[in-house]
Amino acid sequence: MRQQVCVLCLCLTLQLALAGCGLSKGMVKRATRVTRVSSGKLSLHVVISDNANENSPVAVDVLFIKDKAFLKTVQAMSASDWFMKKAQLQRQNPKAMKVESWEWVPKQNPNPDPIELLVPVDAQAALLFANYNSAGPHSAALPTKGKVTIDLGDEDFTVESK
Repeated sequence: MRQQVCVLCLCLTLQLALAGCGLSKGMVKRATRVTRVSSGKLSLHVVISDNANENSPVAVDVLFIKDKAFLKTVQAMSASDWFMKKAQLQRQNPKAMKVESWEWVPKQNPNPDPIELLVPVDAQAALLFANYNSAGPHSAALPTKGKVTIDLGDEDFTVESK
């Protein structure tokens, strides 16, 4: 924690120095963007049904999309498309997204504590994909900060923002 505070102070000092040197607003804006690590936190509470996904594990990915053009591509995908093309998309677009992944087993009691995710400062949107065996899109938009409950049901999931 102490190291993070020192880094933040150093970045703020650098930012003030750059602003005082008569640099363009664009340069100052980029320096500001670099100094911020996160635009906030997304807190996920996960609940899983005893019969979820035909009593099979459910893979879940949360994507923080940083590129608007890439966002349009991913929004049009179903979860099965995402999981099938995931490795290729990550190789081809490494800077366009940040992906967090988990897998939960039915009857498993997920950690009662919420999962705290740092949202990248340049995140345009957050999406969730769940890899169910049943037909359906199994995807949803998420807020980029706040508290969310994800209920992994028998054949699909629900998302509730608080």
